[in-house]
Amino acid sequence: MKLYHNPLSPNVRRVRLTAAVLELNLEEKVLDFSKGEHKNPEYLALNPNGAVPTLVDGDFVLTESRSIMQYLASKKPESGLLPRDEQQRADVTRWQFWDAAHFSPQLGTLAFEKMLKGMMGLGEPDAGKVQEALTNFRRFAQVLNKRLEGKSYVVGNALTLADLTIASSLMYAQQTEAPLSEFPNVQAWFSRMTALPGWKKSA
Repeated sequence: MKLYHNPLSPNVRRVRLTAAVLELNLEEKVLDFSKGEHKNPEYLALNPNGAVPTLVDGDFVLTESRSIMQYLASKKPESGLLPRDEQQRADVTRWQFWDAAHFSPQLGTLAFEKMLKGMMGLGEPDAGKVQEALTNFRRFAQVLNKRLEGKSYVVGNALTLADLTIASSLMYAQQTEAPLSEFPNVQAWFSRMTALPGWKKSA
């Protein structure tokens, strides 16, 4: 399997983290965004959105990080990352959708405004957008904090794709000064996630 990616992307981190936890070896092709490699016709034929990651497994091409995570987990169902139990599997998917719709966008805005704009020479952070993202981050972090009350994992009693998905959204939490300390259950859980060997391997 071949993975087209750029390591700066949390979406890519999700897939590489999943592969690392599953101990799956992927052939990796890094796309240089500064050279526009993600907009080359050859790549757009694989991923018309011009985004990363893209997985190629033989004749099968798959985009969207969370779907790629599920596909990789299906290669090793015994791992439990995508539970066999239908309700738990649906719950994992629910939290992946929750992250995509609510949590990850706030962290993405913070990363763009407070990190990427400077790296790309796009000017100073937009204070209004930063404040809006922080307000929404706090709103949704409280939901996750309540979910993790007395729990080690987001779903069930073992590591699943729900944990890997949401943890990857937080990969720039420290650099963007996201107020994790206000949510002790999330902070403790994230510390456990970043201590995983797969987290270090996928950095």
